[in-house]
Amino acid sequence: MEPLPEPLKQFIGEARVCRIATARPNGEPHAIPVCPVFDGESTVYVDIGQKYASAEGVRASGKVALLIDYYDDNWALLKGVLLRCNAEPAEGEEQERAGAMIREKFPQYQSVGWEPRLTLALRVYDWRQWGITQPPQYEPE
Repeated sequence: MEPLPEPLKQFIGEARVCRIATARPNGEPHAIPVCPVFDGESTVYVDIGQKYASAEGVRASGKVALLIDYYDDNWALLKGVLLRCNAEPAEGEEQERAGAMIREKFPQYQSVGWEPRLTLALRVYDWRQWGITQPPQYEPE
């Protein structure tokens, strides 16, 4: 994989929400919003419920697509990144580090008594971006 450029790493690290997509064991697509944290290199961590469709999809295929985007009515300002990832449960020290990163970035979790459930390590193996290291590929009005 080509390394993630610094502007892309910054965009990923600043994201407050993203969408992850999986396929259920029967092949049906499934997508949910989640709050990501980024290790600064090539792994994004998210925490999801263990018994839901996304968890089933990860167990079935080990693959996740992750989308972070920014929308503006001025389409010349659109930007986003699609990360294709191998997904696996973060365990032990890695899960502890990810949990600490989540608590630091999202202190609102404290008010709901959040405890890690299924913390996924999403290891990027391919990516596509638009508007971050180069402008979108169309002519603005």
